[in-house]
Amino acid sequence: MSGTAEAPDVGLPAGQRSNAVVFAADYGEAGAVNELGRSAGLPTAAGAQNTNWWWGPVNPHATTVAAVAPGPDYAPGYAAHLRRYFRHVRVAATLANPDGVHNIEWGGHVYVCTDPRRPWGAIWPELRKYA
Repeated sequence: MSGTAEAPDVGLPAGQRSNAVVFAADYGEAGAVNELGRSAGLPTAAGAQNTNWWWGPVNPHATTVAAVAPGPDYAPGYAAHLRRYFRHVRVAATLANPDGVHNIEWGGHVYVCTDPRRPWGAIWPELRKYA
């Protein structure tokens, strides 16, 4: 996330947005989406890390997932991980911040994931991560 409340344009057509969820790989990303994204109209993020996971998948019937993942030093091979669950995964945005601070998020991506291999609600139990 850029550190501002402006949401990146990840290129979701209106038809996909209505049945999409934001999924954050770690609690920092979930917090950024939930705090900074609110004023930009982003939905509440589903988070997989630690106790965020217990809040659930937000919409178990979602068919499009905008997945936010940290940089490659912290989440190597994340696109391959997502492809276990979705037939189509594309990078829609790269994470940075206006001050050029190289943190855990730097170089991470927002992935648009479509055509789930199973329902999102059935995938959810496998995404829990304690770290």
